[in-house]
Amino acid sequence: MVRFICRAGLRARHAAFAAALTVFASLWGATVSRADRDTPEFHSGACKGAYPGWLRGVVDGYNDLSKSPVENATTVLLRVPTPESLLPGDERLGFGDGLQEGFKLGVDYGVKLGKGARTRESDSEGLGRLTAKFQAYMEAHCSVSSAALDWDTTFMNDRGTSTVTSLNEAQVAMHYAVSANQMAISAESMVDYAREAEARGDQSAIQAFREAADLHARTSADFARLAEGQAAKGLEEAVQAIMDAQSAAERAKKAAESIGG
Repeated sequence: MVRFICRAGLRARHAAFAAALTVFASLWGATVSRADRDTPEFHSGACKGAYPGWLRGVVDGYNDLSKSPVENATTVLLRVPTPESLLPGDERLGFGDGLQEGFKLGVDYGVKLGKGARTRESDSEGLGRLTAKFQAYMEAHCSVSSAALDWDTTFMNDRGTSTVTSLNEAQVAMHYAVSANQMAISAESMVDYAREAEARGDQSAIQAFREAADLHARTSADFARLAEGQAAKGLEEAVQAIMDAQSAAERAKKAAESIGG
């Protein structure tokens, strides 16, 4: 999916705060409703804003900064600065549209991803549906050829500490954390099977399940190391994912060791 999006991209704060946000959202909605959504500039902006919005949503959803469903996606407009490289008018309006749409889908995806990394809940079908919806949006807007955003200088928060690049690396760490957890779950299952075999006195099955548990534990550790490798690139957004992956690998190791020969 990331490769697809990259190719498409190449083609192309209390009451006062709440009140301010309401006014801002109202003004934004009124402006966009009057815009011609079918201009090349609008499509170009939407295409450029979608993946950054998706990443901001995935990271926020995974890190429990936003919950699903997103009740007001316009909040992302206050947090993500509009790139100066965008042309005034339709392209900037399009960027806001893409940013919001990507954010909504991304938060849902990130919440599911977080569950997959920390619990026994795994919703691959739900993740697939959200990915398909996002790709459909991209396909609808990314047919216009335009200069791509610079991921290293496109800031994704008002402090200028997050970029498209750092969020992208953080979400990679999150996927590694999910894989580490799934391997840990498998290792724990192998331990359960080995104990059942032990109760039956089936020595060959015990050995087979022991070896499988060890393999899953080593694989979980491999994914944890991959997640750790994202620390410098994913910055603070990757911290929780790295901790999740490390925790999963430790669980897997303890499980495998519990049936040591």
